[in-house]
Amino acid sequence: MSESTSLQYTPIILKAASVFFIYAGAEHVVRGINKYLTIEEQEKLPSKTVAFMDSQYRFLGGIFIGFGVAVAWTVSNIPAYWIPLKILLGAMMLGGVGRAVSAAVYGWKPTWTRQATINELIIPPALYWFGIRKYI
Repeated sequence: MSESTSLQYTPIILKAASVFFIYAGAEHVVRGINKYLTIEEQEKLPSKTVAFMDSQYRFLGGIFIGFGVAVAWTVSNIPAYWIPLKILLGAMMLGGVGRAVSAAVYGWKPTWTRQATINELIIPPALYWFGIRKYI
């Protein structure tokens, strides 16, 4: 990928990612635990567990919305905001590390967590290496 091409596509990729983060966060805020567990599955769990999981999903959805807004803000001027953008990408990688630890302890259940972990561990350094570092 030539330098001009990577510079051209980096903001587009990051803007698309920020839209995804905001959408996914909003979906978690609105749906909570219902995004992952049916009513029948919820009834098999203690009500305290369901309430805790629902609270966590909605809270983390709100955090994900903020994450998406922060990424969109930093992309508006990468040369000026490259440090906060690197921090955000680092936070995403730490999330991937957390998922990997969870998988080591409990396994890859549900199965989509494997792909999420791979994305969270590979995409941030790839974005930095192929795009963001060329702005600084």
